[in-house]
Amino acid sequence: MGRRKRAFAHDSFEFLAFAEELMDAARHCRQTGRPRAGALLAVHASIAASDAVCVLRLGERASGEQHGEAPDLLATSGAPDAREKAIQFAAILAMKNRVAYEARPPTHEEGDLLVKRAKRLVDWAATVVRRAPPGS
Repeated sequence: MGRRKRAFAHDSFEFLAFAEELMDAARHCRQTGRPRAGALLAVHASIAASDAVCVLRLGERASGEQHGEAPDLLATSGAPDAREKAIQFAAILAMKNRVAYEARPPTHEEGDLLVKRAKRLVDWAATVVRRAPPGS
């Protein structure tokens, strides 16, 4: 089992706010000619979105540096459509090393796809977190 970090359910709102902030910055970077930065911000927005749902539903989040356990943890969260979203999240994470560490940046199309996938994940997380009963 990978590393996990305990958190309180009310912290899910902070993770969600961070995900939305990163997503806004990702879109801004893409629009202003900084596609690689935008793609990396989209990856990090996805991680924060997953953390928001996992913290809310499970009281913990994946904390390993490679993020490999994060999609599996999200899949077990019990949130609506979590298994499908975990697959999408894994596809986003699969691009992280390429975006962050390889010499060749992602193509324009790859970057756009990454930002779109991340936006869908962040929007889903927002729905899950904001529809949670008070005191969850």
